[in-house]
Amino acid sequence: MEAIDQWMASNHLKLNPVKTDLLWCTTHWHQHQLNRNSMVFGRATVQPSSTVQDLGVILDIEMSFGPYINQLVSLCFYQLRCIKACIKGLPMDVVKTTVNSFVVSRIDYCNGLLAGAPQYQLNQLQAVMNSAGRLICGLNKFDHINRVLCDRCHWLPVEQRIQHKLCLLVYKVQCGLASQYLVDFCQPVSAVSGRSGLRSSTCSDLVVVRTDTDFGECSFAMAAPLAWNWLPEKIRNL
Repeated sequence: MEAIDQWMASNHLKLNPVKTDLLWCTTHWHQHQLNRNSMVFGRATVQPSSTVQDLGVILDIEMSFGPYINQLVSLCFYQLRCIKACIKGLPMDVVKTTVNSFVVSRIDYCNGLLAGAPQYQLNQLQAVMNSAGRLICGLNKFDHINRVLCDRCHWLPVEQRIQHKLCLLVYKVQCGLASQYLVDFCQPVSAVSGRSGLRSSTCSDLVVVRTDTDFGECSFAMAAPLAWNWLPEKIRNL
């Protein structure tokens, strides 16, 4: 952090230490082992926080994204109530565009971070999608919505939208359109010495790293190759 401060000063940039956030990440069982002491940075005293916000995403101490999802669901339902208040004066295509802009786009924003999230959290986001579909199609609260979302709204379920985002990022890696740090996480099996003779090396499979924790299964290094390898080979070769 001091090095960043010096670099910014040498480039005529000002760093505001007061806006610095500090977050220690650990599991629920090891939170009592965390150092709770404050940190002095510049002329500011930074206290450890249970949540911080980065690019609009709330990161919590357990990296469960529970606070982020709760805030996202609350904000999306607020937007739906605002749209519902004026829906009678809007054509149906305008309503669909508005819902996509103010609700669906928020659910899709950074949704790759939710890979491996518990089902109950995904159900919260799916409830928002269901309410948005009912609003667009003029359905009641207890009307069946699954086929409506697919046939009339052309929306994938939340879990499949996350898988689609991961596969899209891997596709950009394959086409040379992604950053290097993503390329490092998507290593073909054929490029690994000792595994080039395996059947998976001829199917454009990616290496899936091993992890000893459930949290590791949510990382891009594991979730993205798994999503890509799950795709049929003819789609991967397009």
